[in-house]
Amino acid sequence: MTEEVANIETDNPNKKKGRKKRKNFLSNAKKYGKKDQFGRGTKMTEELYQYFVGILDAMKKGIEEEDERQALVNNVLERTKGEELNIAGNQLGCRVIELLLPLSSAEDLERYMEVLAPELRRLCADNFTSHVVETLLRVSCERATEHLQETEVKEEPEQEPPKKKKKKDKESKSKYTEEHIKNCYEFTLKVCKYALNNLEDFVWDTYANHILRSALKCLSGITLLPGEKPKVNMFIITKTPNKGIAPHEKLQYKIVPQEFKDLVVEFANRLSSWPQFNDLPYKNVTSALLQVLLFAVKNTDKALTKNIVQKLLNESFAPDNWNNAEGNDDKKEEKVDLDAEGEDGAGVPLQKTELPPVFSCEPSVRCLEAAIFVAKKKTYTQIYAKCFINRLAQLAAMPLLNYTVQRLFDNCQVKEELEPMFEELSDRYPALLASGNSGVLVAMAKACHRLQTKQAHFLNNLEAALCCSSPEHQKYFPVLLLRLLPLPRVSVDQLDQEYFIHVHGSVILQTVLDFQRPAKAVTGLLELTPDQLMVIFCDAKGCHVADAFFKGRFVGVKARDKMVWKLKGYYQKLALSQYGSRAFEQVFASCTVEQRVKIMTEMADKSNLLNASMYGRLLADKLQLKLFQSNEENWKAALCKDCREAKDTGKKKHK
Repeated sequence: MTEEVANIETDNPNKKKGRKKRKNFLSNAKKYGKKDQFGRGTKMTEELYQYFVGILDAMKKGIEEEDERQALVNNVLERTKGEELNIAGNQLGCRVIELLLPLSSAEDLERYMEVLAPELRRLCADNFTSHVVETLLRVSCERATEHLQETEVKEEPEQEPPKKKKKKDKESKSKYTEEHIKNCYEFTLKVCKYALNNLEDFVWDTYANHILRSALKCLSGITLLPGEKPKVNMFIITKTPNKGIAPHEKLQYKIVPQEFKDLVVEFANRLSSWPQFNDLPYKNVTSALLQVLLFAVKNTDKALTKNIVQKLLNESFAPDNWNNAEGNDDKKEEKVDLDAEGEDGAGVPLQKTELPPVFSCEPSVRCLEAAIFVAKKKTYTQIYAKCFINRLAQLAAMPLLNYTVQRLFDNCQVKEELEPMFEELSDRYPALLASGNSGVLVAMAKACHRLQTKQAHFLNNLEAALCCSSPEHQKYFPVLLLRLLPLPRVSVDQLDQEYFIHVHGSVILQTVLDFQRPAKAVTGLLELTPDQLMVIFCDAKGCHVADAFFKGRFVGVKARDKMVWKLKGYYQKLALSQYGSRAFEQVFASCTVEQRVKIMTEMADKSNLLNASMYGRLLADKLQLKLFQSNEENWKAALCKDCREAKDTGKKKHK
């Protein structure tokens, strides 16, 4: 295990990994078609192959009209009649069918169900058809449970549902007939039960394993896992981009029938009773299945979730005899200088200790993160005690394992639990900055804000790491934090010039401005010159600092007024910038009517410059600059009207 951990640790964290060039599936399909290679998998005629290439090309270009899009879907799926198995087994045909099934009619979807159902055992292990089976399962589950989601969404906000709305509910459910919903429900159960009956074979198969994961997601109501991005269907045009769920955000489960939840429990009981269950976290395919299982069981049986996590913890992640089981003779304790540059006292020697088996490879580490996510308070404490205690400093400095430390802080729910974790890393801030693992500091800042504890200590430690604790240097705190560089490495004379703002530094500063006592950050920002503030507010990452400053609960009114007056004469420059215009809107929204009039007067003096810029023109239209120039009183009346409407919708506006 020591060698594996060493390999994880010795990778140069500052070395940028070369991003693989993404293959263009469509261009490759055209290229292979010219070579008379009509896709891998089952054979397809040249005419049919070129037809699917044309369809994929049309889908990529996009069809805005919904009727035209639906007509194309119906025509293509009609063309596949009698050849469903052959087309689904071809690389190109599989890709097209996978994209079209979510938009298919009830008849076409049921036809694919009937054709693929008798061949499930062979198809689930096929490298192409398995994708079609997976999509078919997901679509059928969505249609089988869609009416449950509609009912729930409409019943929650409406406390007095009238009879008429019940009729509307029935009309909304009639998108698919009851017979089709029943067929989708039965098909979902059939595929999931079939996967459960063949669990021993499917777990180890690369493609069938994905069928198991999709089955667990469907049965438990999981839409996306934490950190998972949605699968993009280029044929479906979405108005709002779905960016997925961040690794630290909580899951939102869909409503599913009890029969689905019972199947999840069966999956968990069957899998956890295996003799080789303890080895599953250490392989990529099985670890991914375990992660989905943990999230699925969380929504079905909390007691079972606790039992599985404790079983993994005590028998796989950190068994009681793991110290003796490993070859201790080969493990030599060594002192590691976490900051090779050794500046500002960052190179504090750290005693390297042995790590539990769970930290030996990436699959098991990811499984541990899932366990942390689903664990309740007592189980969370056990995980911390057996895997992390007295090892946080070492783990936080590693390129791979620092993400696990971040998940540990993200899911901490008790103040008393956070304090020892916080103290363990209290002297490692310089090392974390030097190693590039500043995400740990972001997680710590958010934990301090969420639990309302250790905020002053966090700020003091951060100031010491940035070498700005002394009174004469405290004014540089915001700039140093945005750059995540200590004072000796920053040229104070060049603060008026553009510089690189670190995304983690910006997030930490925003979080600090939400602390109960953000005086140090507020004072530091107010002591900057307007030119220095322009550098921050006109940056893609720095402009969000304005949001936190003017929306912060504990940022005083006087401090906001000072910032408004400090920017006087620079609002024109803000409005002309892409990101500065965002900051301008936050400043303007927090102003009094008197301040807004003065800002608008400044803007009106050089309105031609605003109209010459795309961002300035949009902002001028939004603020009704032409109305202000023609009649100030009418502009004030329109402004007050907008504020009243915003107040009615719960939005905070000017005084």
